[in-house]
Amino acid sequence: MRENHDNERTSGKDIVLSGQNPMDLPPAHRPFTSPSRPIQIFSFIAILIGGLCGGLIGYAFTDLQCSENCSNLSGISTIIGAVIGAGGVGIVSVLVLRAMTEWRTKDKKRSK
Repeated sequence: MRENHDNERTSGKDIVLSGQNPMDLPPAHRPFTSPSRPIQIFSFIAILIGGLCGGLIGYAFTDLQCSENCSNLSGISTIIGAVIGAGGVGIVSVLVLRAMTEWRTKDKKRSK
């Protein structure tokens, strides 16, 4: 019988010399630019405000639905509303900060 050794062939790219790490990444062509500190603080404050508004909406929604003492249900609705509100604003703010970083990087690349 004849064995097939096609899968065992190696190319020159697969051979790793001693002292070289095969997981090394190529150098970046552009430096990383992060948004400025005031913009990051503004984004954080927006997330807090979004959580506060979501909590108020959750509390008001439950308070309008319930006719008797429903403090536990109102508290749970407040927490759920705050998490949903803060999460939504957080997602939007991360996307905005990434877009700002990309725009700033492209502007620096064009000006060179």
